[in-house]
Amino acid sequence: MGRGIIARRLLPAILLLCSGNAAADWFSGNAGVVSDYLFRGLDQTNGPALQGGLDYVHRSGFYAGGWASNNRSAGGGELDLYGGYTRTLPLFGLISATLDAGAIAYVYSGERQAVLGGGSQDFAELYTGIAAGPASFKLSYAPDYAGRGAPGWYAQGAVAYPLGGGFKLQATLGYGGGAGVERQTAPLTADGTGQSYLDYSLRLSKTFKYDLSAWVAMAGTDLHLAQTAQGGSGQPKFLAGLRKDFDL
Repeated sequence: MGRGIIARRLLPAILLLCSGNAAADWFSGNAGVVSDYLFRGLDQTNGPALQGGLDYVHRSGFYAGGWASNNRSAGGGELDLYGGYTRTLPLFGLISATLDAGAIAYVYSGERQAVLGGGSQDFAELYTGIAAGPASFKLSYAPDYAGRGAPGWYAQGAVAYPLGGGFKLQATLGYGGGAGVERQTAPLTADGTGQSYLDYSLRLSKTFKYDLSAWVAMAGTDLHLAQTAQGGSGQPKFLAGLRKDFDL
C-alpha cells in the first residue's frame, strides 16, 4: 500500500496546521499507476495497479482518509480507511519531531484466493510512529492479522535523502512478526512453513511541475518464496510508478 507514517503529500499541510498558522482545514487527493503493487514486500497484483486516495486534515491535527487499489489476492479490489492524530513537537530542543497515532481498516472486495487459504482477508490495525528530519519509524499491531485469526505486528524504518533537482532517494526496512504473520506467509513459502520476515526497498523518485511525480524502486523480502506465490519466487522485484497529487 502506498502509505507511510503519514502520507507524504499530507506532511507539509500537517506541519502548517499544527503550527497554528493555517486558517482552514485541508483536503487533498492523489491518483497513480504502478507496475506492480507490493504490500510489506509481498506481491498483491502480479502486474499493474491503478491507485488513488482522498485525505482530510483538520487544523487540530486530526486526519482521516481513504485509499483504493486493485488487488488480485482477495477479490480484485482493496479499500483502506484510516484516521488518526498527529502533532509536531521539539525533540530534545534540537529538531522538530512529528508524532502520529491512528487506526486503519483494510477492506477487500472478496475472499482470499483458495491457494492462499481462502476466507476473509479484512482486518484492522492500530499504529503509531515518529518522523524527525530524514528518518521515520512506524509500528503497527493487528489483533487479527490479515484475517488469519491470530495477532501480528509490523515495524518499519525509513530514511529519505534529497539529491537535488527534484530527485529523492528513500530506503526502507521492515519486519513482520507474530502468529498472524506466520499464518499469512505459510502458503507463500517454498516449504509451506510460516515465518516472520524482513522486507526492504530502495526507491528513487523525481518531482515535476503540476504535482506530478515518478519513481523507480527495487524491493523484496528474506522469504524463500514458492513459484506458486503470487508474483512468483523471483526477488528482488523492480518497480516503477507515476502519481498526481492535487488539492481540493
